[in-house]
Amino acid sequence: MEKQNATQQITAQLVKSNASEYLVWEVSVTNSRCKKHYCKTATKTLSYVFFLKKQKNIAIDYKTIRHLKAVIAKQKASATIANMSTEVQQ
Repeated sequence: MEKQNATQQITAQLVKSNASEYLVWEVSVTNSRCKKHYCKTATKTLSYVFFLKKQKNIAIDYKTIRHLKAVIAKQKASATIANMSTEVQQ
């Protein structure tokens, strides 16, 4: 296992895809030459960030975790409201 570098952190941010007009999550390690990875959903991004943490023994940026969890909670709330409105219409 690699030794943790205090200057390195795993971060994720929304960026515009080069292949389309959609937004995707870009996962990268600060101060590293590692290639960037891309995920389509916040849930998959959060899973991948924790996978990288375990694999490379690098800390995750706290703001990244907080932002991803907020986006996931918002998506779940929207899905719940949509399901409730569908049930009411039936």
